[in-house]
Amino acid sequence: MTFRRLLFIKLFRAIMLVLVILLLLLVLINSNSCDSRERIIKIGSQCVLSGEYKSFGEEQMVSLELAASKLSPVKIGGVDYKIDIVTKDDEGNPEKAFLVAREMVDEGVIATIGSTFDGTTQVSLPVYGEYGIPLISPFAQKVEVYEDGNIFFRMIINNEQKVENIAKFIDEEVKPRRIVLINNREEYSIKLVDYVDELLSELGIEAGDPMSIKISEEDAGVIAENLVIEGPDAVFFCGNYDELAALIKEARMAGLEAVFITESMGMDDNIFVLAEAQYLEGLIAIIPDPPSLARFSQDSRALNFWYDFNSYLSQMDSQDISIEGPGQYAPYCYDSVFILVDAMKRANSIIPDDFVDELKTTSYDGVVGNVRFDSNGDRVDPASTVFIVKDGSWTRY
Repeated sequence: MTFRRLLFIKLFRAIMLVLVILLLLLVLINSNSCDSRERIIKIGSQCVLSGEYKSFGEEQMVSLELAASKLSPVKIGGVDYKIDIVTKDDEGNPEKAFLVAREMVDEGVIATIGSTFDGTTQVSLPVYGEYGIPLISPFAQKVEVYEDGNIFFRMIINNEQKVENIAKFIDEEVKPRRIVLINNREEYSIKLVDYVDELLSELGIEAGDPMSIKISEEDAGVIAENLVIEGPDAVFFCGNYDELAALIKEARMAGLEAVFITESMGMDDNIFVLAEAQYLEGLIAIIPDPPSLARFSQDSRALNFWYDFNSYLSQMDSQDISIEGPGQYAPYCYDSVFILVDAMKRANSIIPDDFVDELKTTSYDGVVGNVRFDSNGDRVDPASTVFIVKDGSWTRY
């Protein structure tokens, strides 16, 4: 073999080797590019971001982005995934909510958090249910929203559980011989009082027919005199704090010594402006917020969340955000992301059919307390917080 032929063969082999290496590099780069696209978890954030109630959507958006920033990238089944929050405004409109749910499915979300209202949540659920995509609600409180927990999970206490906690407290702590229940003729108040009446009756507590009054139209003094005649040792009133202040003042002046109990609408600092502290002493308020989130909380998780939320909010570039801090529902939104990711980790999968069963067995200690779901997707034993007026101010019971 001549020297020139040998040189040509070596050169040819070198060129081929370079080409093979280049081809392998291209395959590797392309493979990594594909892997990068596949390693994204899309979580939908369906909320209201326009109009009167856009602050609810803003606190959801910030909370979810904050959670994603803490969790991402997350390792599931040995693979690292980036969490992408897909946010869409359903305007608080049921028709728009239905369309937004369809858009979320088309964009490939594997779970959705939202929607802001009971009605928008209710119309969106069948869309997600059709594809087995779980929906976690930090807002919807009506029991009727969904009664099958296959893909629906509620982070917040529902309306019936809220009343059940009130009745349980009255039965176990107040233990009245006779209690008078009063509504203020508004739909919310009527339904709540009627359910309290039903539950107390089952517990063997005498309540009688609830009183229905409108203090703005009736003499509070006359109502107080009727209460004295009734002679209860406890009064439960569901109404606004100004109505409650007028009623308690007149009742105390008429000589009624019964324990007064109220719920969220009756607990307000302005009540001390409308009635003297001596009349309000001992007033009890049972609110649906868990102890970790309720007033005067020193819970470390809650305090850290408040700090992180405000810090993250201050770093956001958007000029359209109107909120100045976390609202009532922000912690529920935040924990929702952690609960979803926790279920995916336990399932070793980001496929909804795989991790939805793990959602049903969730036991997660978060900002909102311990979260477990029953067969309907509702919280198991969600806690309320009780306050009492002592020395002219609200304190924890």
